[in-house]
Amino acid sequence: MSDMSRQEKATPAVELASLAPEAVKEYLLANPDFFFYFPEILDSLRLPHKQKGTVSLVERQAEQLRLKVRQLQLQINELMATAKQNERIYRIYADLNLRLFRCRTLFDARKTLEQVLLHQLDLQTLSLKLFGFDDDLPEASKKHLMEKRFNNNIYYLGRLSQQEQKMLFNDRPVGSVAMMLLGERGEMGLLAVGSDEPHHFHPGMDTLLITQLQKFLTLVVPQLAEY
Repeated sequence: MSDMSRQEKATPAVELASLAPEAVKEYLLANPDFFFYFPEILDSLRLPHKQKGTVSLVERQAEQLRLKVRQLQLQINELMATAKQNERIYRIYADLNLRLFRCRTLFDARKTLEQVLLHQLDLQTLSLKLFGFDDDLPEASKKHLMEKRFNNNIYYLGRLSQQEQKMLFNDRPVGSVAMMLLGERGEMGLLAVGSDEPHHFHPGMDTLLITQLQKFLTLVVPQLAEY
């Protein structure tokens, strides 16, 4: 007979009945081999169940295992859906860069940006402002955006005030925006893409694809605009 077996048989029934549930829990956690020495208890244990009234410990463990498997399957499905969506977006950006490379005028480049970013990525509005051109921003608006939104950065992702939305999109309201300055130092212009969703663009999102687009536009726009 094992030490554990002798100890349990020596414990008075009254003392066992007075044990607090927490004490039983701590004992079982400290003695994970308890059911190895008393396997007959596993068959007799009955646990409360919402639908079935009571179930055996084995049934309860099997149910918990099935639940964990379902949760893992859901997580896997979500990860696969996210990976598939990311691959789709990556391919769209790669195609956009090639299409921009084939453009011969600024009008073509602007139309290409609209066709891809608005129609393929389901964004709602776009504004391309080239500094020094007819559609350039007023100096006061440009200075405001540079100081408040870019602050020595080349990108801004997030929300805009109503005044800023009006500067870039006229009267078209947007929930969130991705903005990038064009040029090595942001001296060439500004591209802003707006979404109706307030959380679509946010400061914590990955900027890899936006960075590639900014660098590509920085190469393409001077050739089209003859800076």
